[in-house]
Amino acid sequence: MWIWPAAVLLAVTAPALPSPTPEQQLLEELNRARTDPAGYAVTLRDYRSHYNGRIVDIPGAPVRYETQEGVAPVDEAIAFLQSRASSAARLAPADLLAEAASDHRDEQGQDGSIGHVGRDGSQVGERVLRRGGGAYVGEVIAYGSDSPADMVRQLIVDDGVSDRSHRTLLFDTTLRFAGVSCGSHPVYRTMCVIDLARTEDGRSRVARFDPEGRQRLAQLNRRRSDRASGA
Repeated sequence: MWIWPAAVLLAVTAPALPSPTPEQQLLEELNRARTDPAGYAVTLRDYRSHYNGRIVDIPGAPVRYETQEGVAPVDEAIAFLQSRASSAARLAPADLLAEAASDHRDEQGQDGSIGHVGRDGSQVGERVLRRGGGAYVGEVIAYGSDSPADMVRQLIVDDGVSDRSHRTLLFDTTLRFAGVSCGSHPVYRTMCVIDLARTEDGRSRVARFDPEGRQRLAQLNRRRSDRASGA
């Protein structure tokens, strides 16, 4: 009789994968909405059910939100998503755009300001130019949300923004890259800046040199120099 030696099973433990950062989670959620707008509309219909007038009260959420317009922009967003004939491409992460987004997030995280204009009067294009990119960029910023998913939902619903410009920009089919930076805010607790562009550095596709953008950056630097000198 043959006696086979018992097989020894070795448990091999794979190294744990690092948890995704808030920036990675936000970009993934945004790409979910861009690539499946009809599916994302379903999640908004569920979100709508938690409205009581202008108050949003989601079970388990740490805070309740008071909106400006109630359910009207949610209904608009659902109709917008359902009407899209095709999905948009996924946005790829772009380091240079993320650096520019971080510059703005760092500033507002320190002084509590909001909006797209920097302390020195800079706009998003000028911040990207400083990092060595171009000025062909757009920007959206969300404040006060408790998760990346809520940040994206806030921007798509666009409550209180009359032209729904955040929603429109996020679903622009010509955009291919995004840089995201999230952090704390002294007034609204949290914030995320998203800079978006057709190219990974915000430069024009037809020219690597952007004379118009460089001219704007030169004007900005002159203004900063004048302020520093008291002129």
